[in-house]
Amino acid sequence: MSRALLTVSAAAFTLVGLGYLAAPGAMLSVVGIPSSPTNDFLMRTEGVALLTGAALIWVARDAAGTGLRFALGALAFYFVIGSVVDLLAWSSGIVGSAAVPSAAIRIALGGLCLIAAARPVSSRG
Repeated sequence: MSRALLTVSAAAFTLVGLGYLAAPGAMLSVVGIPSSPTNDFLMRTEGVALLTGAALIWVARDAAGTGLRFALGALAFYFVIGSVVDLLAWSSGIVGSAAVPSAAIRIALGGLCLIAAARPVSSRG
């Protein structure tokens, strides 16, 4: 389960990161945020961070023991806390309702990462 979670996460980080770099205005419009030079710059910066994260997650697929647990825990933190930030923005009217299903999926992925991190090393895969 761990390797599959990390593979899916690396793929998602790559796709979203490329979207943020190539078409930040379109990516922002999904959640109802208007494009502007400042917003586009921030999205492109986030795209670089996501692509870097994708590479690190990809490498972590072959980790074991403490390294694997740390990678899964860090990914869970990113998924859950990022979703909380998105849900707070939605509840404040900053972003549109498209942020809600995205947050729910990421919270579920974060939970799965925590479950995978808690499994004994011998049952991973």
